[in-house]
Amino acid sequence: MSTTAIKIVIADDHEIFRDGLKLMLQRQTDIIVAGEAADGKELIELVKHTLPDVIITDVKMPQLDGVAAAKYLTEHYPSIGIIALTMFDEEDLIVDMLEAGAKGYLLKNADKTEIIEAVHTVASNEPHYCRLTSQKLASMVAKSKFNLHLKKEKPEFNERE
Repeated sequence: MSTTAIKIVIADDHEIFRDGLKLMLQRQTDIIVAGEAADGKELIELVKHTLPDVIITDVKMPQLDGVAAAKYLTEHYPSIGIIALTMFDEEDLIVDMLEAGAKGYLLKNADKTEIIEAVHTVASNEPHYCRLTSQKLASMVAKSKFNLHLKKEKPEFNERE
């Protein structure tokens, strides 16, 4: 890990949750909270101005959800690590967030040590998933429902089509 601080942006539609997460992260000497957003649209605008190293975002938010925001941000700012921090552990949402480019997936009941560890891991361009998410991913891979490295091929059309 480098000696420079990790710049973070938080996105969650619940202000009290953002405040608590921000307070916890600001206690870390190597993490700077550069801003916070209440939805995906605010998140995208905030990222344009702050260019963080890591984004911690909820999945379900008004205006623009975390999946759509992650897709946009991954496409336009591929070097920024995205961590989903959510109450939802449904397989479809996990897959949607990972396909959108998230490098981490944590449940909101994660303890602060795991959240901080995830920030450092994702800032180092490595994936980090909570234990439950890892188990679900392993199960999906075993059932061949999900392959993170499978690239969706664009359909090819001939001239007549």
